[in-house]
Formats: sequence, C-alpha cells, structure tokens
Amino acid sequence: MAPRDNKSKRVKKGKDITIGKWIVQGTLATAKIQGQGPAQECRGHCCLHGVYASLEERDRIMEYADLIKNLMDDTQTMDTGVWFEDKIEEDDDFPGGQCIGTGVHNDKCVFLDREGLCTLQTLERDLDLPAGTRLKPFYCWLFPLTTWSGRVEFDDLCDGVSPCCTLASDGKKRALDVYAFEFKEILGEQGYEELRRLAPEPPELGDGRS
Repeated sequence: MAPRDNKSKRVKKGKDITIGKWIVQGTLATAKIQGQGPAQECRGHCCLHGVYASLEERDRIMEYADLIKNLMDDTQTMDTGVWFEDKIEEDDDFPGGQCIGTGVHNDKCVFLDREGLCTLQTLERDLDLPAGTRLKPFYCWLFPLTTWSGRVEFDDLCDGVSPCCTLASDGKKRALDVYAFEFKEILGEQGYEELRRLAPEPPELGDGRS
C-alpha cells in the first residue's frame, strides 16, 4: 500500500503526482472519460491481442488449467501448449524483470470467450485464493492504466474504440473516479486517497458529447 510521505505535494493541473514509489501521470488527475466506465461498457477490446503476464502469473494459470478448460467454449483452445508465447521478454516492470505474452486464438486472447468475457476472471470468482493473489494477470486488471518505469499512465490502446477507455474534454465523469478500482490496484486504498487529496480541483464537467 502506497504510504503518505514527504515527497507528496499538491501540484498544478497537468503536473505529475508522486505517491510513494509511483509517479502518477498528471493528465489522469484531471482527465474525463467519454463514456460511463469499464463496469458498464467494457466489451473486451483491450483483450484481443493478449497481455503480458509475469512468469509467476503464468505458472498459477497453468496450475488451474483443468478448471479453466472446463469453462472454455468452442471459440477457445484447450491446447495449453499455445496458451502462452514461447519467448520470455525482459521487462523491469514485472517481478524478476521478465514476462511472457498470452497466446492469440481466433483473433482474440486465448482466455477470452465468445461473449468477450475473461475465463480467468470468471474462474477467479469461485476460487479460494489467498488474499492479494489473482488468477487474471495484474495488467489485465489495471487497464486502462498501465505502468512504465515507475510511472502510472493512461494506456490509449482503446482510445476512440471503446468509450469507457476514451478520454474526452467534455466527458461527464472523472477518470480519477471511474478508475478508482484500477488506481487502488496499484496505489492501494491509502495511496488512492492521497492521490485524490493532491489532485487539482476538477474542471467543470461537460455534457458527455465527444
């Protein structure tokens, strides 16, 4: 959980905000979104090309392979040999500095079903995992936020494609509010409240037209 520290300070609009070890992109503190948010509008567009997972996340997924296959439909593959790419990538944003990509089958992530829902997330709800442990990879949960060398930033992968992940100057909802779950995933509850305290006063919200 990100602690309060003496490096945190109120900043002007557009300036980055330091929360514990993280630097939050200043745009996120004042941005508004085009739609209602992921809970209402997500259709899995961000999942189509797969995601990078830590090696620990890969191993945990493979541990539950049989249960995962039981939930898959005929648009998915039960061949566990293609669930992940062969190449391990070097990336300091992941534990141990390494990650691996999930495979793509039928033009979508192998874990995405015909309804655009994540099989890992569906199964995770029924598992008695230890506190703080997830089956669905961290960066799937975090989207449309992402991290880059100690920074928390907005990932524009679906900007203009999905309203829940599109920033709009005349939006009705603040990204800071809509992405509360995602901010808490990376900053923790205390860190998120600190971010809200340090963020500039929100500009007047528009009528939602883009």
